[in-house]
Amino acid sequence: MKNIFKLLLLATGMLIMYSSCKKVDPLPFYANGAAPVLTSSATTIAPTANDSSKVVVTFSWTNPKYATDSATQKFILEIDSAGRNFAKETVSIVSGQPGISFTGQQLNNILANFGFAAGKAFSFDIRVTSSYGNNNEQLKSNVIKVTITSYLVPLKLTPSSSSSLVLLVSNATSKAVSFNWKSSPYGANIINYAIQLDTVGGNFTSPQLIKYGSSLTSDFTVTDLNSAAIAAGAIGGSTKNVEFRVVSYLGTNYDNPLVYSDPVVINITTFTPIPENFYIVGDATALGWNNDAGLSPTQQFTRLDAVSYGIIVNLTAGKGYVFVPVAGNWDHKFGGTSATGGTLLADNAVPGSNTPSPATSGTYQIVVNFQTGTYTVTPYAGAVPANLYIVGDATALAWNNTPGLAPKQQFTRLDAVSYGIIVNLTAGNGYVFVPVAGNWDHKFGGTSGTGGALLADGAVPGSNTPAPATTGLYKIIVNFQTNTYTVTPYTGVAVPDNLYIVGDATAGAWSNPVPTPSQQFTQTDNATFELTVPLTGSGAYLFLPLNGNWDHKFGGTSVTGGALLADNAVPGSNTPGPTVAGNYKIVVNFIRNTYTVTKQ
Repeated sequence: MKNIFKLLLLATGMLIMYSSCKKVDPLPFYANGAAPVLTSSATTIAPTANDSSKVVVTFSWTNPKYATDSATQKFILEIDSAGRNFAKETVSIVSGQPGISFTGQQLNNILANFGFAAGKAFSFDIRVTSSYGNNNEQLKSNVIKVTITSYLVPLKLTPSSSSSLVLLVSNATSKAVSFNWKSSPYGANIINYAIQLDTVGGNFTSPQLIKYGSSLTSDFTVTDLNSAAIAAGAIGGSTKNVEFRVVSYLGTNYDNPLVYSDPVVINITTFTPIPENFYIVGDATALGWNNDAGLSPTQQFTRLDAVSYGIIVNLTAGKGYVFVPVAGNWDHKFGGTSATGGTLLADNAVPGSNTPSPATSGTYQIVVNFQTGTYTVTPYAGAVPANLYIVGDATALAWNNTPGLAPKQQFTRLDAVSYGIIVNLTAGNGYVFVPVAGNWDHKFGGTSGTGGALLADGAVPGSNTPAPATTGLYKIIVNFQTNTYTVTPYTGVAVPDNLYIVGDATAGAWSNPVPTPSQQFTQTDNATFELTVPLTGSGAYLFLPLNGNWDHKFGGTSVTGGALLADNAVPGSNTPGPTVAGNYKIVVNFIRNTYTVTKQ
């Protein structure tokens, strides 16, 4: 066994001696290369948008003569603004090729991403660095100078139609016209778009601007286009050529415009925007120039249809008036130059002498049409009663025509020519309207249970106005300008028998029941309650239909008034009280569903 071990040890030693004596081949030696020489196919480059996909410049360099196959060589092309010593360079990497080409768009993107303004020439330093594929033996070329001008992609605005547009208020929410355009990119920058519009001749000096972000389409509704055209200088109810253009902006602030499209011109007939309400004020009227909330209801127009307001009013000869959309506010006004009607003018276009009243004092019907932008003033032979009541066996008081009709069966004056009431009617019976409670000298009515032509005195059927076929709660509207009445089922909040105020804005705080009569409203007609009460200048309050009961409540969200809310719709914080202590007149109207709070 010992001998075998010795033989193995001897063999291993001889093998080691043999290996140590074998000569290794020398490592390969690569000679130094030569710095490449860079050239350009052009030293001044000014591509246009049409060159976006075309090669506009090629940079070439000589072979650096490395000791490896050229396919394994690496080249880095560096471009930077002249004089920055390549501190903010942009690079392009090329493998195994002695050059690189750029399209107009590629070159434009490089300039844009540097943050350079488009359309201007800038000088650039350019060089190439060569190396082996593993980045060893880097050699830098000469630096060449090239002047490059960037470009912007033009915009073209395309309308769905360039035909003339007649904007109708009856189509207010419909689409009037749409536009589209292609993108106008500038490098990796964020580009937003907007449409500008102006009347022809305005030259876009103060255009209307509608912003669309990065979207490439635009839809104008009738209302939006009408408002924009008027804001641009078109007069409501007139026909005007309006021009549109799309503008691209650098960034999101719309303060750095880049590209403007050529304008698109469309002939547009506008309508005067219709206000929510309309009033007459002036020394030709009963209230003189007292423009306050008192204009409602006797000097408030009634809405005749989708485009018109009307009023019947006494006018004094030799004086003037204007129309206002908000009682107590002079921000906007309407009027004209003729005593008999004509073009409806707005704001500063209204004569300083105001709209002249007719030559003869009397009762007149005024109709204002916002579609045509006109008003008419014509003599009116009839008269609107100062009050209106309902009486008949279809009502709670039957045919007891006494002063006791007020206030439960007294209509609410809605405007200068309209009255409204919410009342229970019993099927199979009848009723009439009377202008004076307790007096049968005059009456009004009709032949239909649902409404129709308003008849007067002897024209009212002897059987009176028929109640609806089903007993229930109904809303009746009587309009003396259109000489019509309507009777419709009423499903809203029922008019309470009484109304009270409770809350820490009042003297009684949140104690319920509240002190009466100091915190109990007075019913002035079928749907209206009024109360003048001291409020603390802090806190909140509610209206209650039953004193001492929290089952139902009414209120709102505004200090000065607004929409009347009921039960769970009332804010949890209740109706906010005024910030200044004092006496306030509160009017709650259940047919209008409003409340007003006015400091006395």
